[in-house]
Amino acid sequence: MSPFPGMDLSKMDAPTLTLLGAAGCVMLTMHFTVQLVSQHLFYWKNPKEQKAILIIVLMAPLYAISSFVGLLDIQGSKTFFTFLDAVKECYEALVIAKFMALMYSYLNISISKNIVPDEIKGRVLHHSFPVSLFLVPVLYFGTEHFFFITELL
Repeated sequence: MSPFPGMDLSKMDAPTLTLLGAAGCVMLTMHFTVQLVSQHLFYWKNPKEQKAILIIVLMAPLYAISSFVGLLDIQGSKTFFTFLDAVKECYEALVIAKFMALMYSYLNISISKNIVPDEIKGRVLHHSFPVSLFLVPVLYFGTEHFFFITELL
């Protein structure tokens, strides 16, 4: 006995099954995202870190919706998908920046105060083959290297 009496999955064509599966995955993504966001808002203890975590978590439903809209073949969906893809790319840049800030926060690194943990100072970085053609193969990591790399990001 089927849970949905009017839907016989064995008689559906492949595009319809794909849309149905994608819609189910989008709904699961939305459910888990709402659950996680509500838990973070309920237990709001570290606002700076949790704000970054919420921005990172909200990337999953944006990707799910963007992928689902990309599967649709209705009038105007291509224009909406192009717009959504541009929003997704901009949001991805924000998420990368927030993730980097969150990692700095966890490692107690402050760019504005020039604070770098002692564990990072003096570490040896070994560059792999293509990078070693343009940079020195072995680099001793110091404060000046750290701030140069963070400015590149």
